[in-house]
Order: sequence, then C-alpha cells, then structure tokens
Amino acid sequence: MSEILLDARQLEKSYGRITVLRGVSLTIGEGESHVVIGPNGAGKTTLFKVLTGELLADQGQVHFRGEDISALPAHQRVQRGFGRTFQVARVFGKLTVQDNLHVALEAHARSPRAGTGMRISERLQALLSDIGLSAHRNAVAGSLAYGDRKRLEMAMVLALEPVALFLDEPTAGMSTAERHATVQLLRHIKKTRGLSLLMTEHDMDVVFGLADRISVLHYGQLIASGSPEAIRNDQRVKDIYLGDGDAHA
Repeated sequence: MSEILLDARQLEKSYGRITVLRGVSLTIGEGESHVVIGPNGAGKTTLFKVLTGELLADQGQVHFRGEDISALPAHQRVQRGFGRTFQVARVFGKLTVQDNLHVALEAHARSPRAGTGMRISERLQALLSDIGLSAHRNAVAGSLAYGDRKRLEMAMVLALEPVALFLDEPTAGMSTAERHATVQLLRHIKKTRGLSLLMTEHDMDVVFGLADRISVLHYGQLIASGSPEAIRNDQRVKDIYLGDGDAHA
C-alpha cells in the first residue's frame, strides 16, 4: 500500500440543524486516484470544501503529510501542495489563455514552494503543450468551448505545482467526447507528474476508468470504501447508488 498523503478523521459538518457530514474518515495515498461517489445531497461537495479548507469541520481532523491542517484556511493548504478545480470552471474570461496561465505562474513564483527551475515563459509553453491548448494560446478564455475552459482551469491549477489535486465533478456538463478526452488527460497528468487525485464524479464510466479506490457517501456517511471491483460488487452500494430504478441517483 502507498504511503498516506492525506488522512481525514471523523469529519462532522452541519449547516444549522442540517448535518451534512457524519463522522467521515478517508485517506489518500501517494500517487493514488481516489473517487468519492454518492447520490445528490450525499455531502460530496461539502467534504471537498472541508478537505480543501474552504470550510472548517465542526469536528474531526485533517492531516496532510503528517501535519494537522484542520484549522488552516484554503490558501495555506494551497501553499502546502493542494490544488482544486470546481464544477464550473473558474478562469479569467476576459483574458487570453496564456494570460490566464501567466497569472497563475506569477502567483506560484511568489509562493514559498516555488522552485528555481524553468523560467515562467518556459513553464507557460510546457503547460500549454501538456494540457493541449497551444493552438488556443491567444484565444480569449471566455470564448473557449466548455471542455477547453475546463482544461485551462486545470492548467492554472497545475501551474501551482500541487502534489494533491482535488477535482469536483471534472466532467460535469461535458459531451461524451469531452469526457473521454478528460479521462485521458487526467491519466497523463497523474503519470507524468506523480500527483494524488481525489475526485467526485457522477459518470460511472469515468469513475471506473480512473479510480484506484472508491468511497461511497450516503446521507453524509461513508458506507463503503475499496477497490473498484469491491465497490461494483457491494450489494448495499448497488441498492443505494449503482442499482436500477428508484435506487439510482
């Protein structure tokens, strides 16, 4: 088993009287692709917000590389190696593709984790090539097709040189061709950069095409966690999430 990179223990989160996370514990191993699934309202996005520091848990702890980061805000977790994409791509719509990347690269250059390797111009070229946007470098971000905007957001996150990448519904709203391209891109990124991935995703082809491990949330509780094969054959998961008819969400 790979070394544990992130260890979340007994996370609890409520909005007023509504409890959204109920004692959720999970880990991400070094170089692992871990996918969290569950019906709408299961608590997946709230879990992401707690893990990445957008929200703080009411109870429980988050450890990253052995450090308790439970009280750290999002920007301090980014400084430690977190990267996150969102369900709706967050890019600067009025700037060109290369200007978006330049903003991200400049921000990283001022961070404590910045290395002393390639110059910003060289890294920009490498990112454009790696993410498949070289032909669109001068395009205004707001004019890009949806899948390309998501690629640009991914490139901006990669400019920060994360070690853990959090992807909230990375293929939401995409066509079949765009989903396939995104799966290939994520495989390439993981292989070439050695990243650990934590994803939420509804598309089961994407889930089983990428996951080393799958965790299943239901009404804020973790009901199963294991290999794709184990989750596929788990009868409770079939009944609640992967089954047919009314059980499917």
